[in-house]
Amino acid sequence: MADDNIHKGHRQKVKQRFLTNGLAGESAHNILELLLFFGIPYKDTNPIAHALIDRFGSLSGVLRASSAELKSVPGMTENAATLLRLVIPVYEAYIDDLLQTPTIPETTAQIVEFMRPKFIGDAAEKVYLLCLGANHKLLGVRRLGNGGLSDVMLDLRALTAAVLETKAQDVILIHNHPNGIAAPSANDVTATREILAFLEKLNVRLLNHIILSEDDYCSMIDKLKFVRLFQPDAPRP
Repeated sequence: MADDNIHKGHRQKVKQRFLTNGLAGESAHNILELLLFFGIPYKDTNPIAHALIDRFGSLSGVLRASSAELKSVPGMTENAATLLRLVIPVYEAYIDDLLQTPTIPETTAQIVEFMRPKFIGDAAEKVYLLCLGANHKLLGVRRLGNGGLSDVMLDLRALTAAVLETKAQDVILIHNHPNGIAAPSANDVTATREILAFLEKLNVRLLNHIILSEDDYCSMIDKLKFVRLFQPDAPRP
């Protein structure tokens, strides 16, 4: 009973500290400990938080781990693993909601800042399509799938659906290289060329293809050797 009271008192202090100061100054294991309060209600979660950091190396590593990997850590429960797995998808849903805006920044750097939150904490490649109307009004942001552009080329239905659903006139591709550099691979260039040709048949222009790494980006339209990709021989009718 005394131990239960100690744990309750400790948990209340940690929760109150968060409510007062947010997460400012908190270590990774303290943040995990707080999260685990809600997945493991009757147990000291501090050693479990330390074990998670030791196993996965960082807070981001823990949040990217699979449910099976999380549950293999002593003391973890299915509820706790599900809770941790929810953090990134909930954040992505939050960002999706924020991005429901009628306009879009115009410079490449502003577009990168606008979109980068959608790639935070994900170890897989993802491809997004920014669908634009007249005067670059943002009509929608559509995720075309996991994987690189080659995967998108295998399923052009998602690309077609995004364009038709939003009635886009112009689009911008953006995808990430989570474990690499922000430079187009040979496959990226080939896929971009094929997507350009496909979109031309839909009377839609591909304005740019932006590639993100964790701390950098590359805009193909801003790189001289790629500019010709985005300049069809004849103007669009």
